[in-house]
Amino acid sequence: MSLASGLPTPIRKLLADAELVLEAPYTRRIFTNRDLAFDRITVIGFDMDYTLALYRQDELEALSIRCTLDKLLQRGYPEALREIRSDPTFAIRGLVVDKRYGNIIKMDRHGYVGRAFHGKRLLPRPERKSLYRSQRLGTERERFAPVDTLFALPEVTLFAEVVDLIDHRPELWPSGPPTYAQAWLDVRECIDQAHQDGSLKDLIQGDIGRYFQIDPELGQTLHKFRSAGKKLFLLTNSLLPYTDHVMRYVLGGQLAAYDHWRDYFDWVIVGARKPDFFTGAAAFQELDLADRPLGKPVPEPKRGRIYLGGNQQGLQTALGVHSDEVLYVGDHIYGDIVKSKKSSGWRTALVVEDLEHELDVRRDRHVTLKEIEHLTWLRISLADDISAQRYLSRLLARMSPEELVRQGVAAAEAEHMLADTRATVRKRFDRLRRYEEEVADTLERRIADVDEAFNPYWGSVFAARRDTSRFGAQVESYACIYTSRVTNFRYASPTKYFHSPHGSMPHWHGPPK
Repeated sequence: MSLASGLPTPIRKLLADAELVLEAPYTRRIFTNRDLAFDRITVIGFDMDYTLALYRQDELEALSIRCTLDKLLQRGYPEALREIRSDPTFAIRGLVVDKRYGNIIKMDRHGYVGRAFHGKRLLPRPERKSLYRSQRLGTERERFAPVDTLFALPEVTLFAEVVDLIDHRPELWPSGPPTYAQAWLDVRECIDQAHQDGSLKDLIQGDIGRYFQIDPELGQTLHKFRSAGKKLFLLTNSLLPYTDHVMRYVLGGQLAAYDHWRDYFDWVIVGARKPDFFTGAAAFQELDLADRPLGKPVPEPKRGRIYLGGNQQGLQTALGVHSDEVLYVGDHIYGDIVKSKKSSGWRTALVVEDLEHELDVRRDRHVTLKEIEHLTWLRISLADDISAQRYLSRLLARMSPEELVRQGVAAAEAEHMLADTRATVRKRFDRLRRYEEEVADTLERRIADVDEAFNPYWGSVFAARRDTSRFGAQVESYACIYTSRVTNFRYASPTKYFHSPHGSMPHWHGPPK
């Protein structure tokens, strides 16, 4: 029942005008892994890229690939690379690149590889099994590269295309094609150079509306936090010129009460160099609005000013609260969430943009998902019955008529009894096997249908082989709460107590509304 139901209509209207929203739409919910009392959170920090500022992923990926291709060609890669027609749906978060074999793999929480592509070719099960029999893959840093951010997706897409070119057109390299590991290193270094030398960000700033979405609820959401007495800070790795350009576009002018985007925040820290920010001891360098240093570096940032660099401990001291009273909101599992949680003790909220699509599919396919759940348990039950019948058949095969005679069965009847029993058990075994095959076939078709809806190459970001994926397990392990966008907090009361369920991932619980 809605909290406002039964209230007089004029009061309900005033509540609505005051932006009191009491129930979040299904795809805008916040999910809880660990209990969190929101009224005890007095300070909230935010990353910028993919957190406060949401990119248009297709456009950014195309631009990133174009800039990276320019640099790869400068390294001697063939002009034919410009002919690629990359599919923006190919890469998802949570994948792992096997640099040794040129494969891109998806694992479940136990490190089991359930799906793998060599370039853009899906590896058939026998080939995949022969390569990845052992469990807990991905821990060898020299061989495996995790892909945990949306920023990293273009390099996976491009690497897959390079692998295909190495395999099918090696003659394009006069001195021989690079190894898969070298190709991955080249792609990684070139995309890093595009970010570091400003070529990528210059193009983004030159046509900013093409690369960013505007969420019209962002200003109101931040204002709601401040109205509830919470202090806010911005902590981003981007430098001030880019930060200012982006934040003016996504937040500037949304509310008349805020003359500038900086007015929403009590502290602004740019060029933070996360994750080192959470473990290092760098000082804070104050900047003016033109990005020029003011004075000498200081150990703690002052409220209402802009700083470059710094460290978590100095910021924590400036905040003046206990670490468990701080909630940090970011999109990067490692850079924002893991390090901030382990090193600082801050509570963590992960922005998973993919979650909206995930929830849309789960709502549209909720009947099929229920059927998959039922068929899975049915198949397990049948497997148990088949195993029991197989064992029974083996015991009967070793049994002799003489043993029955010793049990008091007439000799003339013993042989027939044993043969009839064996035949009955065999028929039951065959029937169960046929039924299990039918269930397995139906289950695989249903899973294929749902996987196609999630992603035609990989299925759900959060699931693998009917279990939690590696990425899903990271979300469970490190994020106190998670949601698809910052503005979903608009639907949460500042005094809300987030209760965590137990068992599967929180967003898998309950029927869609």
